[in-house]
Amino acid sequence: MRRMFALYCAIASTAVSLAPYASADDVVRCRNGRLVNVGMVSAEVVARCGEPRSRTVEEIPVRARLPNGAVIQTGTTKAERWIYRRGQGQFDAQLTFEDDKLVRIDLLTER
Repeated sequence: MRRMFALYCAIASTAVSLAPYASADDVVRCRNGRLVNVGMVSAEVVARCGEPRSRTVEEIPVRARLPNGAVIQTGTTKAERWIYRRGQGQFDAQLTFEDDKLVRIDLLTER
């Protein structure tokens, strides 16, 4: 019984410590009703939702920490942000791709 309680406490404390990093927007419904989720490539998203309303592209530096604590830039990665209108009464969705893979979904509360 005591072991079960200790295990429960360990699991609960881990879940609480990771909660701020959980993302509620791992899936979004397109205007046509089809779902897209984090991990898909851009071609899959276009096949399900069609072309986005807008696209922006930027180069983001990739950094690494050296053993002595210093941080250096090791290269760049391409990030694209696509905006989809999802229909009346629903927030627009911003999909962020890095190296052609969907890594983040945000609902835009302002238009």
